[in-house]
Amino acid sequence: LRAAEAGNNAFEVQHLQHAITVHYSKLSELEPALFYANKLLVDEGLYYQSRTQCFRDKGALADLSLKLGFVSTSLSLSNEALSLAQENWPDGVQLNDALRHIVRAAAESKDFSSALKYANDSLQIAFGRKDSAENTSTKAEIYRLLADLKRQSKNCVEALTDYDQALELYRSLPELTVSSYQIHKGKLLCFQQLNSHDEFASELKTVRELSEEYRRTIREDSSRQSFFANEQDVFDAATENAIREHDSRSAFTLVEESQARSLLEFVESTESITEVANDFAAVARPLSLPDIQARLPEAVQLVQYAVLPDRLAIWIVSRTRFDFIEKQITAAELERKIDAYQAAIVGKGPPADLRQAGEELYRLLIPSDLASGKQLCLVPDQSLHQLSFATLVSPAGKYLLEDYSLFYAPSASVLVLASENARSKEQVTTESLLSIGNPDFDREENPNLADLRDAEAEAKVIARDYRNPVGLFGGEATREKFLANFANVEVVHFAGHFVANRQSPGNSKLLFAGGDLRSSELSAYKLPKAKLVVLSACETGFERYNKSEGAIGIARTLLALGAPVIVASQWKVDSEPTKDLMIAFHRNRKQSGMTSAESLRRAQLELLSRPETNAPFYWAAFSLFGGYANY
Repeated sequence: LRAAEAGNNAFEVQHLQHAITVHYSKLSELEPALFYANKLLVDEGLYYQSRTQCFRDKGALADLSLKLGFVSTSLSLSNEALSLAQENWPDGVQLNDALRHIVRAAAESKDFSSALKYANDSLQIAFGRKDSAENTSTKAEIYRLLADLKRQSKNCVEALTDYDQALELYRSLPELTVSSYQIHKGKLLCFQQLNSHDEFASELKTVRELSEEYRRTIREDSSRQSFFANEQDVFDAATENAIREHDSRSAFTLVEESQARSLLEFVESTESITEVANDFAAVARPLSLPDIQARLPEAVQLVQYAVLPDRLAIWIVSRTRFDFIEKQITAAELERKIDAYQAAIVGKGPPADLRQAGEELYRLLIPSDLASGKQLCLVPDQSLHQLSFATLVSPAGKYLLEDYSLFYAPSASVLVLASENARSKEQVTTESLLSIGNPDFDREENPNLADLRDAEAEAKVIARDYRNPVGLFGGEATREKFLANFANVEVVHFAGHFVANRQSPGNSKLLFAGGDLRSSELSAYKLPKAKLVVLSACETGFERYNKSEGAIGIARTLLALGAPVIVASQWKVDSEPTKDLMIAFHRNRKQSGMTSAESLRRAQLELLSRPETNAPFYWAAFSLFGGYANY
């Protein structure tokens, strides 16, 4: 596209904008798909736009509208495409393409009888055409579409016949296509509905192999996230099946295989995110359960969750323990409870109501026989990523934080690798510090953000605990000076504004004097020396969750860059209590020699002990993410 734009080749520009829209849409990465789709609309009506390109654009926009939930819009665009096809290519594959869009829109409206009629009409048109590779592909795609419709309408026996027919046709084509993955996925879900355990197990092996094959062919981190989040139902079905067969170890392996795989790639690599994304080498594989147990730090016990459609699965893992618990609660009900509880915490709701909800979630989520002498690492899933576990209330009336030093990891494999990264950096005991306080950000661009005098005082006090710190305050705290220093120190402390962008986390930004720094801009860097990064700002730990990748935010980005331990926040925080919390955290580390997790816990307990800051809102926003560190 860049080459076509540089050469003012209008025809190819239109063609490639359409192609990029289609590819991003197939990956379910809808924001860039919308960006390029908008260009298609701008181009519409130009005198040099061909009928073929106009037809392609209608189809791409119809599919994208459907993914966005605009069914009527999709149906209208599909009918426009059908009219164009009937007028210009009455015997061409364009007619099948237009009908396919209509079939999908009808199916989304649950009008399966109309969808099946249009799909069968499309098949008859294809059968009336001469044999060619293009027509074989068209027939295969129609059989897959018919099979999907029959599976959705619970007619799995006929669906399997159509899936097999589609596979037979695809086998005559030399290239591997994403359609073969979708066909095997459809068969897998049919075998699940039919309770055909042996066939399910065999099909699952194929689907997992194809999943790994496609994972390797998708470059961009955001694209991998979107595509595999969309395919999470495969792993959910496989995990459910393993649990039904009382095979909790296989279920754990499946969950680990589906969680934080892109992040694992970056954590395992010595290269930057950008360099990893440009490399099509074999992707990182999660550790096996025996490997995880053998390499877990002795001082850690792991509680890993899987939020399945109709149940909650919980594993307790340490070097010597592997136990499984199952709770009967739907994913939707769990999400409602967590949303309500978190809203009450952030809204500083009535203490009695908070404690009651905290007690209910504790009974649901926290195993009763955890080891009291070990740090607790929580590996959440889906809606659990937005929950502050530290605030849950035990039957004895104590917050979880009062009983355990706790931290979070995106997967057991990432926990192990981040812990080993931390261990390799333990020998550096004289830590250098980069301390940023209250950068003098652009007030005109950010008129609703306050000056953070407490943040500047916080950063200056913290710097006293370190030898030869680099302090950047106010107008001196520029992005250029930050980038020149942050890869060369052991500890980074940022006390300033972070502006979260939940729709596009890559565009979330740290505000500096003279400009901002977007999360995506960090992709070119690596942090070989960093032991700890503290983000003393709002919403730095969680912006949204991805079904396969977990919590998405700048904390994840810094883990990917090589920092093994991150302290970050889950909601908008008040400046003054945050200052006290952070000063106490660093004091505990440097003056008392506590681990980072225990240092944060003690600092939070200090706030909890004060009447003016004992509400969870004040002390529970910050959490530790990554690995276990003995510093």
